[in-house]
Amino acid sequence: MRILIIEDELPTANYLAKLIQKYNPAFEIVDILSSVEDSIEWFAENNPPDLIFQDIALSDGNCFDIYKSVKVKSPLIFTTAFSEYALDSFQLNSIDYIVKPYDFDDIKRVLDKFALYGDLFITSSESSMKEVKDSSEKRIKKRFLVSIGEQFKTIQAHEIAFIRFDEGLTFLHLYDEKKYPTDKSISLLESQLDPSQFFRVNRKYIINVEAISKINTWFNSRLQIETVPAPLEDLIVSRDRVKDFKDWLDQ
Repeated sequence: MRILIIEDELPTANYLAKLIQKYNPAFEIVDILSSVEDSIEWFAENNPPDLIFQDIALSDGNCFDIYKSVKVKSPLIFTTAFSEYALDSFQLNSIDYIVKPYDFDDIKRVLDKFALYGDLFITSSESSMKEVKDSSEKRIKKRFLVSIGEQFKTIQAHEIAFIRFDEGLTFLHLYDEKKYPTDKSISLLESQLDPSQFFRVNRKYIINVEAISKINTWFNSRLQIETVPAPLEDLIVSRDRVKDFKDWLDQ
């Protein structure tokens, strides 16, 4: 499979390429592009790739400017947080998105999804894209099954104050201050929860908007969040997620 990466941060692009080839060494990274201008020129001179990993904010503008200038039917995976760009992305051939900083589990999730459903996204029909969007929305989970010894318990999504990843394990922290381990990865949980209610603030935490009690400025243009119940450590919004976090709060 031929994959094109459009990402203006070269270390990030190289890291993404390594994760993709870890998933399947036979996948070919046909090129790495960093700007709208270079991308438009590339599409004019080359055969379309089988898949595009697409960053939204590029060195010379917004990635959607590319697709206003050239017709591209290749499916896309966006490398950004769920944000105000969501509607634009669904009007394109968008399969999914991954949140920076991502890891191998994120890449595996979206490439597994592409392997199963990729053909559904190769269309220019807005009605077809709406059907895909609607079906995606229907997959939002309302409850989770966890095991407690030899028993099982159902936890409603609205009972979760925050989710914490710690030393290879993921825990659901509830408003009653109980916590339960789950065998689901934090990346999978992120994709299953309602994005209007939950936000992944960093690699370790997903928080429920209703759990936030206070937001404070922090070092290096970051934010510190206070929640009820309180987390086990300082809960910091990663610097590259601050803007999307503010947009999420302001919807």
